[in-house]
Amino acid sequence: MMLVNIIFAVSFVPVWPILYFMLRNNTKPKKNIILSVTLPESAHGDPEVLAICRGFKRWLNRVMLPLLPLLAPPFFMSVTGVALTWFMIWLLAALAAPHAVFAVHRGRLMALKRERGWRNESAGVALADVRAAALPPKRVNGIWFLLPVITSFIPVADSLRDPSEWMWALYAMFALTTVLFWWMYGLIFRLRAETVNESLTLTMALTRARRYQWNKFWLAAAWLTGLFNLAIWLFEDSVTAFLVSTLVYTLLIFAVAIKTEFSARIAQQKLTAGTMGEDYQDEDDCWLLGMLYHNPNDSHFLVNHRIGMNMSVNLAKPAGKILMGFAALCIAAMPFLGIWTWAEEVTPASLTLNETELVVRHTRSFSIPAEAIESVELLEELPYMFRIAGSGFSNLSKGRWSVRGYGNAQLNIHPKNPPFLFITAGGELYIVNDADGAVTRGVYSRLKER
Repeated sequence: MMLVNIIFAVSFVPVWPILYFMLRNNTKPKKNIILSVTLPESAHGDPEVLAICRGFKRWLNRVMLPLLPLLAPPFFMSVTGVALTWFMIWLLAALAAPHAVFAVHRGRLMALKRERGWRNESAGVALADVRAAALPPKRVNGIWFLLPVITSFIPVADSLRDPSEWMWALYAMFALTTVLFWWMYGLIFRLRAETVNESLTLTMALTRARRYQWNKFWLAAAWLTGLFNLAIWLFEDSVTAFLVSTLVYTLLIFAVAIKTEFSARIAQQKLTAGTMGEDYQDEDDCWLLGMLYHNPNDSHFLVNHRIGMNMSVNLAKPAGKILMGFAALCIAAMPFLGIWTWAEEVTPASLTLNETELVVRHTRSFSIPAEAIESVELLEELPYMFRIAGSGFSNLSKGRWSVRGYGNAQLNIHPKNPPFLFITAGGELYIVNDADGAVTRGVYSRLKER
């Protein structure tokens, strides 16, 4: 349980510093933008603007700092589902609270902008520099992406020698992810250039800075994923090696993402400091709450965020609404994953043998026809096994598993409650037991008498 909580913590904890420092960084002017509000350079040092920024940072501390100690309680919980539910609720709070603070203070800055008449003539217009679009992009040699792709497909090719093992599906998922990173690298060159004013030199400098950071991220992500796929293939018999590889991979991906994001922001801040003048792009009206892009006059489905190197969908497009709605639904449903896991973990498995079938009950039930049972063994210990698809908790193993010495099997067991029935029926292997060991032994005796 402790190791599982460590994995959860490593997965969720990086969200805190990423959000905290990215949001705080929005108080520094980049491309004349502060807290997602475009302001003339003369307003950057305005006392009221600075006061709103200080208030934002103060409230950001008030909502974010209390979240850190709330990561500790799961380490004292003995049920994985309860811990996961806690982490999911924590993640929702970590996403919602700081963005709410950001939206409130961004609204105050927008009100001040309207009051002072700082609205630019280009407000609401998405500019595009055809001269920048005509320039050939500087791309990295494709061989640097091809090598990690080939590396990631080695486990797939090897596992397909025995497709019944199903591990090929896991390897294929990571291999295709590596290909996706290569495709995403190509996508960044199809997004519009970083046009902020009429200066072609500045436009190209900003565009190249963003593309350079994206190039580093996608290339690093491709290599890390390819090597991770190779690692879990080489050590597929070691659960510890798999978990360690997963932790290292996750930490490195987060580290690369943070490094490239802030490198892009620093470049944008330095390139535009004192160079914007009075004729600059103002897209504030196209960014709802400063975070969601909605512009029916823009034909692009994907657009760059104005600050950093993120991308956003255009909510003016039907596909953008659908994708954003689906994403919001998935985020809102996260706590239910923990609740479902909790139910899976604490519900006891049971066996019921009647004249025609052996019924295996849990949160879902299945049955094995008595006439199809070819053999049955009673084992006190489980051989080494790893999950292909299903659930794997300290007190529940369920779904499709690969079992050393037996092949693939359908499991529904409490690993800590021996004995276990190994049943062959219709050419399939089933490993089942009852939460009560006496019931399992009784079912075994009755099956052997038949």
